[in-house]
Amino acid sequence: MGGFYFPNANPFAYTGGFGSYKAIRDYTFNATATGAYAIFTVTGDVIVRLIPVCTTAVVTVGNVGTISVGIAGNVAFLNPVIVGDLLAAREIWHDATPDSEIELLSTMKEVIITDGNDIQIDLLVAAFTSGVIRFYCIWTPLSADGSVIAT
Repeated sequence: MGGFYFPNANPFAYTGGFGSYKAIRDYTFNATATGAYAIFTVTGDVIVRLIPVCTTAVVTVGNVGTISVGIAGNVAFLNPVIVGDLLAAREIWHDATPDSEIELLSTMKEVIITDGNDIQIDLLVAAFTSGVIRFYCIWTPLSADGSVIAT
């Protein structure tokens, strides 16, 4: 097991370099009210690449349920606001019009998150009936206490 060891990190294998750790969180849609829901708890300072993959098509009532992913104060920083019905099974959500099961990694944002700003999904207009998005969070600590854990 070469490289560094970060005792506060998720219990995934350390592979060295960026993206040394991975946290996974499934978010299941239902008739939830609007609001922000933490999907990853961030401690300290980290570099993050978030990869959302729709595992079960998202369905809304009247094609109006809108979602985004970001942090408090910047709710669409990681993934833009979209109507949930645009997410079919196996599509990768990286822009305002998800439409593919294959994407370049360069289309995924790689960001620095500091000071424990948790990653959240925001239901801006809630009218969801079903659907599941699997969020893969590939991350590397910057600070000694840097960590990302699925909530």
